[in-house]
Amino acid sequence: MTNKYTFHHLHMRNNTVARLLPAAMLAIFCQTSANAQEKAPAERQSRNRMLEEVVVTATKRAENLQDVPISVAAFSGDMLAAMGVDDPTDLQAITPGLTYNSATGFSIVYLRGVGSDAFLMADPSVATYIDGVYYPFSSGLAQSFGRVERIEVLKGPQGTLFGRNTTGGAISITTEKPNIEEFYGSIEASYGSFDTKKASGLINIPITDHWATTLAVFHNLSDNYYTFDSDSIQQGIPEEVAKGYRLKTMLAYDNFDILLAAVRIDQSGFNTALAPNTNPSSLTALLGGEKQARNHTASVNAPINFDIDNEVYFAEANFRFNKFDSKLILSKQSLHNPECLTDFDGTNAAIISFGSPTFSDVKTAELQFISNEDSWGSSWLEWIGGFYYIDSVAGLDPKFSLLGGEHGDVLGIPISDVLALLPTPLSNLLNSVPLTGGVNLGLHGLLSTESTAAFLQTTFKLTDWAELTLGGRYQEEERIVLKSSTQILSGNDSETTLFDWANDGVGDTSVESTNFSPKVALNFYPSDALMIYLSWQEGYKSGTFNTINVTDDIDYAEPEDVVAYELGAKYSNSNGFTLNGAIFQTEIENIQVQFTSLLNGGAVTFENAGAGRIRGIDFDSKILVFPSLVDDLVFSLSGAYLDAIYTDYKNGSGFDEETGIFVGGQDFTGNRMVRTPEYTATMAISKTFMFKPGPLEVTVDGYYNSGYPYQAQNTLFFEEEYYLINARASFLIEEWDLRITASGKNLNDAVYAYSQFPNDFGRLEALAPPTNYSLALQWNF
Repeated sequence: MTNKYTFHHLHMRNNTVARLLPAAMLAIFCQTSANAQEKAPAERQSRNRMLEEVVVTATKRAENLQDVPISVAAFSGDMLAAMGVDDPTDLQAITPGLTYNSATGFSIVYLRGVGSDAFLMADPSVATYIDGVYYPFSSGLAQSFGRVERIEVLKGPQGTLFGRNTTGGAISITTEKPNIEEFYGSIEASYGSFDTKKASGLINIPITDHWATTLAVFHNLSDNYYTFDSDSIQQGIPEEVAKGYRLKTMLAYDNFDILLAAVRIDQSGFNTALAPNTNPSSLTALLGGEKQARNHTASVNAPINFDIDNEVYFAEANFRFNKFDSKLILSKQSLHNPECLTDFDGTNAAIISFGSPTFSDVKTAELQFISNEDSWGSSWLEWIGGFYYIDSVAGLDPKFSLLGGEHGDVLGIPISDVLALLPTPLSNLLNSVPLTGGVNLGLHGLLSTESTAAFLQTTFKLTDWAELTLGGRYQEEERIVLKSSTQILSGNDSETTLFDWANDGVGDTSVESTNFSPKVALNFYPSDALMIYLSWQEGYKSGTFNTINVTDDIDYAEPEDVVAYELGAKYSNSNGFTLNGAIFQTEIENIQVQFTSLLNGGAVTFENAGAGRIRGIDFDSKILVFPSLVDDLVFSLSGAYLDAIYTDYKNGSGFDEETGIFVGGQDFTGNRMVRTPEYTATMAISKTFMFKPGPLEVTVDGYYNSGYPYQAQNTLFFEEEYYLINARASFLIEEWDLRITASGKNLNDAVYAYSQFPNDFGRLEALAPPTNYSLALQWNF
């Protein structure tokens, strides 16, 4: 399909390559020069945090990043601080191939072209794990990290070890464990643009020789960077608030340790629920809605708010036996989003407002068995196996207020004429009701999931330079619709049921499914500095039901199946040069697509695209430049190329390009897949200057994104090409262990969206912040 988007990116391809080639040539030249320097001092130790070695657990055991035969972007806590990352949405700017959006307060993640817009009643395709605990719901995950030890972005399906719904990959966040050896802590405070105030702290207390406790807290306050214009009904803007704590206590002995933890995060404010309509549909224009400027101003007619409370309790027990180790992780999560309010049309006209309280209760258990040095055959065999269980109940109770809920007409247009635009079943019902004002609709959706899985992965050492990895995961699952109904609401909040889909006896309300996902990989070690791996694996994402229905019965979105092939290499040497890269192809069947359209019979509906294919290359490199001539000058370059198309999507949902009205049955075969830029790249240069009080670290970095569509039709809703420039200067006073950091983000003042929210009323956009600055102090004791 040839369109504006295609021509734009064909034009940009050569420009992007031209930009990346000089940087790549510089890295190669610097490496060659470094190898030629015979007098480089061998004992030299870099003070630059960008060169920290990272230990990862991508294979469920601690290993150096360069020794793991998986494509992983890994960052220690100090590296994240050096790169100015303190929020999950910032990961996009340091991980090419990753798209991390936030829509109405919900996280939407794509990795290597695989992801899902699902943010309500379905699972993400890129799973998030915090301290080994799976977080199945994306609401609230875009809050500040607080203090972390490391973050790993595992690229490609992780169907064997991480398993559940990781068709695109996994983001694994690890926070600090209690330490029985010493008392320590840290305090950090910062102030920045938009009156942003952040404070965080951590303290580790050894209570006895075997018992320690760690407490981490954070509290962030800021004004919203949006302002309301004089025509907006709402003028007051609440503070953006994010606060929480993480309490861990651990008993540790030689052969076992037990960890108990409690986590709470509260968030309130607008978040990305404020999304002005920057391209209204003809329906919106007919009802009086006006186009909003794309300049961090807004004019709305409905109240906006996003509140969320998230509590997690988990336990981890590690046992070290003579022949193997074992780990047990138990968790209980509750998420309550009592007030998520947004102007669904994104204008100052009284068209439609939307409230979507969400809630979930999740219990998980995972038991692992891991080989150790004393296991049978440990000289040639490593293995890990175990069992996984999840039981969750998730619900959504959205409320729509159509036409203000109080007016008898809109711009002189009788309500009966406007209702004729709605789906026929709803229009007929509402026309039979004596309406003197607008319409208030309430919906109820409640879904339960119970799943068990068993997994095993083994690695055989065939020779001194070759290994074979075999793995597989078997899963059984049942999903049941507990509620799915539509009500009309009266002024006293009483409900009159219009449709009760869960009990009408027509559509299926439960599905049982099974799946086996295998993995085969070969790892080669031609030298101590080089590793090459070749892998084939399958992934699986569970199906889900459409429970939030206005006029359509319950239907089922089929499970998503993925097959991935990858050839990768990792190289590192003693001169501080690393280069990791991979070539891959991913084939997906029954791609789950979320579509938001009130005129399509449901507030949020899921459908399956037949198939898609992603081919790509990604790499990351880092080098200590001219180490014998210049101290601590670090250059890094990372990039990704993704060719992602729908190979079969013949009955897709979209919007008319002239009117913006819902149109079904479209053929999107050959179109570019959503939220998948063709090119992304990051580049950074960092220099540490040594002074008597301590080191001064100065870093400048850039991020490039070639743009992408938000919908499969590849028109109306897309992100244009943009780039970002950031800079930081960090000075460490070593005597006091006090670090002072000045930062600037988006110094080129790029205008781009955290996310777009396409619907019947147009293109709603929540823009990312403009240029902003901050000053931070961190004291370690």
